[in-house]
Amino acid sequence: MKCNITMPEIQTALINDHHFLSEIVQQFLQKLLEKEFTSYIGADRYDRSSERRGYRNGHYERQLKTRAGSIELTIPRDREGSFRTELFERYQRSEKALVLTLAKMYINGVSTRKVSKVVEELCGHEISKSHVSDLSKQLDAGLRQWRSRRLERKYPYLMIDATYQKVREGGRVASVAVYVAIGITEKGQREILGCYTAKSENATEWKEFLKSLKERGLETPTYIVSDNHEGLRQAIIEEFTTSLWQRCQVHYMRNFSDKLGKRHAEDMIPLLRDVLHASDTKSAHALKNVLIERLSEKKLEHVATWIEETIDDAINVLNLPCHHRKRMRSTNML
Repeated sequence: MKCNITMPEIQTALINDHHFLSEIVQQFLQKLLEKEFTSYIGADRYDRSSERRGYRNGHYERQLKTRAGSIELTIPRDREGSFRTELFERYQRSEKALVLTLAKMYINGVSTRKVSKVVEELCGHEISKSHVSDLSKQLDAGLRQWRSRRLERKYPYLMIDATYQKVREGGRVASVAVYVAIGITEKGQREILGCYTAKSENATEWKEFLKSLKERGLETPTYIVSDNHEGLRQAIIEEFTTSLWQRCQVHYMRNFSDKLGKRHAEDMIPLLRDVLHASDTKSAHALKNVLIERLSEKKLEHVATWIEETIDDAINVLNLPCHHRKRMRSTNML
């Protein structure tokens, strides 16, 4: 399955997860060094070849500072000491491209052409598709380990959402749902807990995703924010019964605007925004009453009824400490 698009928000979150990406970057660059050295001496390890230009003589360690963290690499040596890699100098120029490419490679695959372009910048010479495929395959074990890793930390806050992306599969392009969950610790540290792909969003698939997080050690979070997708809501209720659920305010505002129509949006949307950004629950309900009254005056009783029935789920964020509310109102982080 090959993904043809860029997913900047998820890539950024992966880049911020230094523990995960530093391992991926380290593995990738280490394999790249070994391939470069093999090409330089003209023979694989223990290979008898008339084209051999030298012999291996162990390794030495070197540290490389990256945006994914500080990583340790072991540099191959030949007996004559003539091998010199340009990878470190070139890496500084191509670091962002490499890290983004690896992030995309993890998310849903990336074309060998894109990887070849980045690797060519790093190595200074053209690299074959089979070479790129070998490098990519070396990541598989590490990626499987990351996706199945135990979730040891406590995450009182959980953010869940899905996005639809175009992927190429079996010679055709189709949309798939990419489920993503971000956990937030008590200190505000964010971590992507899991990614999951499915043909569509439904209760069964969402439940499988949430169950997989629990099986890996995720404890029931105190607070969950998501949109109001029926299948997702059902899965949250079944798997995290005691969690406080916050309906994404961005989605809520959009739903409100659709019900109003353009004619009334300019007058009513600021009133709803006042409700959602109230200082506490009591103030929010007082402002809600003002909004409902104005809606009734405009003969929009169906919208007023909808507000009355749904507003509590959209203001649960007011139960959080004030300094936690800003980022926990919506799933925009994802």
